[in-house]
Amino acid sequence: MIRVEAFQPSDFAAVVAFVEAIQEHERDQIPELKPGPEIGKQYAEMLTRAVAERNGCMIVARADAGAVGFACAWIAQDDDPLIRDDARVHAYVSDIFVDQGWRRQGIASLLLDELEAGMRSRGCSRRAKLSREEPDARNLHVRVCEG
Repeated sequence: MIRVEAFQPSDFAAVVAFVEAIQEHERDQIPELKPGPEIGKQYAEMLTRAVAERNGCMIVARADAGAVGFACAWIAQDDDPLIRDDARVHAYVSDIFVDQGWRRQGIASLLLDELEAGMRSRGCSRRAKLSREEPDARNLHVRVCEG
């Protein structure tokens, strides 16, 4: 059974490993990116700071074996002058990851549902963005943005 819970400091090592896996995946397409182990801890620290400073949330998917995925979002504002002022504030979904062995079981959907609820409780209802999209995440992204 999968549980989705708020990030705890004891989850930090798992989030570092998840960040490293995301980076390695992206390096397959963009070889100029730094290796995952080189950026993992620093990037995970940046995520925890951004969540704290920007009224965000980080959540972790857990199985009996431990953390199997995470997602992270915070409040952001578009500076695009073409967008109405009342539509500029949105939830920015920075990262979402599910461990390879746990994919195709609806865990990403659970994470995004919880993330959406958490960001709505913080006043975000306009839209969300994914910065690291895979083809499977695109459909979930549209639902969060337009749902």
